[in-house]
Amino acid sequence: MTQKPQQPNSLLLNQIHGKELPVIFALPADELTLGRSPECSYQLTNRYVSRKHVTFNFDSTHWILKDLKSRSGTYLNTIRMESEEEVPLHTDDLIQIGPWKFLVRIGLEDLNLNPEMVDELDKLPLHEKGDDVPTLVRTVNGRYETNMDLLLQLKSDETVNREMGWGIFVDRYGPIICGFARNAGLPSSEADDIMQTVLFNFFKVADRFQYDPSKGRFRGYLKRITLNAIRQRYRKKREQNLDTHGMNIAEDQRDELEAAFDREWAEHLLSEAMTEARPKFEPKTWDAFELYGRRGMSSERAGERLGMTPESVRHAKSRVMRAVREIVIRLREEEL
Repeated sequence: MTQKPQQPNSLLLNQIHGKELPVIFALPADELTLGRSPECSYQLTNRYVSRKHVTFNFDSTHWILKDLKSRSGTYLNTIRMESEEEVPLHTDDLIQIGPWKFLVRIGLEDLNLNPEMVDELDKLPLHEKGDDVPTLVRTVNGRYETNMDLLLQLKSDETVNREMGWGIFVDRYGPIICGFARNAGLPSSEADDIMQTVLFNFFKVADRFQYDPSKGRFRGYLKRITLNAIRQRYRKKREQNLDTHGMNIAEDQRDELEAAFDREWAEHLLSEAMTEARPKFEPKTWDAFELYGRRGMSSERAGERLGMTPESVRHAKSRVMRAVREIVIRLREEEL
């Protein structure tokens, strides 16, 4: 996969699943159409894709995704859009059209990371033991606990001080790193090891970390040190003639590996949003959302199964969808 250089308000659909396509890229003046027809801007040849499936247009503030009465539906962040629905897009949105999945990239992303901090992170060793390094222990509920009460402080200027307890920090970012490492081919035990290395190494430089979103999101630095840790692990195994089966992702081009990390990040955030939203609704409302909004069942069939009218099923799906979208937006705003 080769990414085009991004520009302010440009749109890049980073393909993460499906038969490989040309890079899908557009500027604000463009109208982008995806579908099975050769008349589309990009042709997606598959029986589950309509002749003209979706359009992307820039409305001066946002890229707008519109479903064009597609038969098999368009899924945004794992939720099926309504026919002809229009939704503003954000970076890290996940779009599914037939067998293809795309990760949305809008504008410039992490192009201004502090070079001194990047260099310092690059030079951190894969393993560094000492009394100052706490030990993480996985608990029975899958969370992690540490034997030290640590505090991470990220400062954007003299008046703003973001403080996050170490436990919260680990709970929020540990699963992303572990999931990505496992997808990179590492067994669970080594994925946990990578996660500890990444978080502890970042903690060591956190007191010198100046957080400024205009110069790159926090995730850019976390991504950098995670990719380096996995590559170091891969090189060490190869040098020692150890088994590197399944770790070929570590040799991928940077764009490929970074896209895989970003996908893990986006999917984890969506999972968090779903988990937070579910207790807010009655079980039948949530079931209607799952059947009609996520599994693609018709509102009529879902209604028969749940003892609801098709209109009630669509209304239930709409209520849950709005709540999930609001949570996703909030989590992104809270993201370091």
